[in-house]
Amino acid sequence: CLTYVSQNLGYYCQKRPDGSLCLREAVLFPQELADQLLAKMATEGLLNDSTVGVFRNSEYLRLRRACIRTARISAEAFQRALCPHRLLELDAARVNADLTIPDILQGLATNKYCQESLQRLVLTGLTMSSLEEPIQYRFSSLHALRSLSLANVDFYDSGLVDLCSLPRLESLDLSNTSVTNLTPLLGLKERLRSLTLHQLKRLEMSTAQLLGVIGQLEVLQVSSLLPLTSCVIIIN
Repeated sequence: CLTYVSQNLGYYCQKRPDGSLCLREAVLFPQELADQLLAKMATEGLLNDSTVGVFRNSEYLRLRRACIRTARISAEAFQRALCPHRLLELDAARVNADLTIPDILQGLATNKYCQESLQRLVLTGLTMSSLEEPIQYRFSSLHALRSLSLANVDFYDSGLVDLCSLPRLESLDLSNTSVTNLTPLLGLKERLRSLTLHQLKRLEMSTAQLLGVIGQLEVLQVSSLLPLTSCVIIIN
């Protein structure tokens, strides 16, 4: 059913003056179906600036766990269609280069609810802004964030300092980033449960220094009160 709807949106929608689609009739979707429809459109390569417009009406198509993997949408379309929703999760892995990490953070910053309730954010394979362009919006504004993936992102030490101030962050993937020093992770030592660090090719820490930091991350250790958590470290 969702496949049919996603592939035949033209039958159910009309175009706005800006070219984006909107539903012809105000149909209230169950929240889970709205999430599934968005993910289906992204998976099938149907999510773009025009089709994502159907999600602008956050009253009838309410998103909580938004998946836009590999979608080709602009920063403006992302902000207008997805950021008004009360998102708990956002998976934006490998979206097109026109939508950068600062664009996403800026969009999320427009919704106070997202700042207080977004728990999972996947930004694998996205681009940061140019070095000349200051990053005004930061991860530290996402106060409820528990899980963050920045794998395969050109992410540097200054950004790590910022995200390590997140008060609830428990899971972090920094694989194949440009981080050189992991000492800021000590700011998460009482709450970081899962840490993935594949291929940190620019890391400037000795093995002893690295293990010294990892050893102080308290909840990564086996405890009688906490389950064994994951720490995957591969340095090539």
